[in-house]
Amino acid sequence: MEVCLLGFLSTFPVVIPFLLMNNALVALRISHAIAMVMLFAVGWAFGHIASRHPWMSGVCMVSIGGVLVALCMALGG
Repeated sequence: MEVCLLGFLSTFPVVIPFLLMNNALVALRISHAIAMVMLFAVGWAFGHIASRHPWMSGVCMVSIGGVLVALCMALGG
């Protein structure tokens, strides 16, 4: 039950733009921005908990996410 709830809560903010907008391209870009903010928040929290530099951890997570988004866009997604 908790795993299902965690999966739902972590993906629902990324889906919200598609539910509220008619233009799919704009919704996709906003969805990417939301995902990047969420990645930064998770990276910052991880860095804080792991006694690392929180800002650097957040930036690393956003960088990895940016590379993955760029790879998906290059493959037609």
